[in-house]
Amino acid sequence: MSKYVALKQALYSHLNGANEYPLYDTQAPREAVYPYMVYKLLPIDSTVSNRTDYTLEVSHWDKPNGTSAVRVSEMADSTFEALKNFRFLDDNNLIIAGFPNIGHILDNDPQVQRIDVTSTLQTYRR
Repeated sequence: MSKYVALKQALYSHLNGANEYPLYDTQAPREAVYPYMVYKLLPIDSTVSNRTDYTLEVSHWDKPNGTSAVRVSEMADSTFEALKNFRFLDDNNLIIAGFPNIGHILDNDPQVQRIDVTSTLQTYRR
């Protein structure tokens, strides 16, 4: 199994356990029902040998009745807490998450609420 596939599987399992809402890889399907989450891995050039770095971006989406952002905030808070001490170790990889960041993202649709949680992941090959 490639390092990237192992990383994606570990992240999906960990993030999916942090919330009760659907979690999608890279993009939600057109028929996705709010609320949901989408996670993306973006590679970063690393200057350290035997290590690959990624930016993890987890977007939390909701379209509540009214303007309340409570549910999307709770979703993002759960992800933030799950990533604070995230470590994964298997036979070939050690993955360590940096301290996460959280931020509101404005959408063109004023009814849509979005909060992103981002973190840098360092993956070491064993």
